[in-house]
Amino acid sequence: MRESYPLLRVRCDRIVSNGRALIKECGARGVGLWAVSKGMSGHPEIARAFERAGFETIADSRLDNIRAMRGAGVALKYALIRIPMRSELEELAELCDYTLISDLGTLAELKALCERAGRSVGAVIMFDVGDLREGFWFRGAREAAREAARCDGDFLRIAGVGANFACASGVLPSAENFEALRGCGAALEEELGRPLEIWSGGGTCSLSRMREGLMPARINNLRIGEGLLLGYDTAFDRELEGLARDTMRLEAELVEARRKPTLPVGETGRDAFGNLPVFEDRGERRRGILALGKQDVNISGLTPLDEGVRIITASSDHLLVDIEERPDLDVGCVLSFRPDYTAMLSASTSPYVTKLFEG
Repeated sequence: MRESYPLLRVRCDRIVSNGRALIKECGARGVGLWAVSKGMSGHPEIARAFERAGFETIADSRLDNIRAMRGAGVALKYALIRIPMRSELEELAELCDYTLISDLGTLAELKALCERAGRSVGAVIMFDVGDLREGFWFRGAREAAREAARCDGDFLRIAGVGANFACASGVLPSAENFEALRGCGAALEEELGRPLEIWSGGGTCSLSRMREGLMPARINNLRIGEGLLLGYDTAFDRELEGLARDTMRLEAELVEARRKPTLPVGETGRDAFGNLPVFEDRGERRRGILALGKQDVNISGLTPLDEGVRIITASSDHLLVDIEERPDLDVGCVLSFRPDYTAMLSASTSPYVTKLFEG
């Protein structure tokens, strides 16, 4: 049976290996991990890989994904890591064991829902320590902690404190913003009159800080997605030692291969996406077209794995590549690309990309 392209080929065994290595490494430092599934759109096969690796909690940003993973029989704990909409709180109370919270009204409404449903949910109160994404501003931590503590109860419990790094503004974790998070957590513990269960210090970039010995001992939780799935840390632009990088590849089929000029002929304007493309005159060269486009994947996040192949540009449905150095490549050949986090995310979401889980 012929495989259907474009195809995202995922090696689950290597993701399992990454997970086991991370659990062991972080556990030795007293740090528990939430395995973040959103980069692969919560596909149940990824959840099963996380389960095989030994994770206890899966974190995702979409309730649809969590419902799908639960429905597939992956009986772990689940955390919603996008701050919830008021309109989805009832479903959250049904599906989730933990949620991130950054709004007091949402927290109070969730408490009431949990009490009515008799369902226990743990809230991780988020504080913004500089990245300017979600969270109460850290300089007003005392007031936020006081109000949040009033919602603590038998069904809606204040489980912990958390912060986000290197997403909205690229702010990296540092001694200063870790200390700001520590102060927020201390204020929350004082208002609650008890220790917090979870001190969540960010994601893959905080793992890098932990390895450098720069993460405070109080931080006992990280939310790991990219490092686990791809063995890479985009925030610091580096491979993560000891983790597999060859966990997945995107494959696409050549539908045209011929020699053409490298400069367009005629007056040029903006392309289909409103950009003004720039081309270098390299004479006539052999080029190929792949049945893969921007509607399928974030093209800028792809790196060719075939020697002598270079990406030129793409439209919504076609990816143009230079194959001058590969006279052996012709129509029907399949080329492979390594996705970065953005390409993985878009390809896993696209209904036009076949997903094949191996190992």
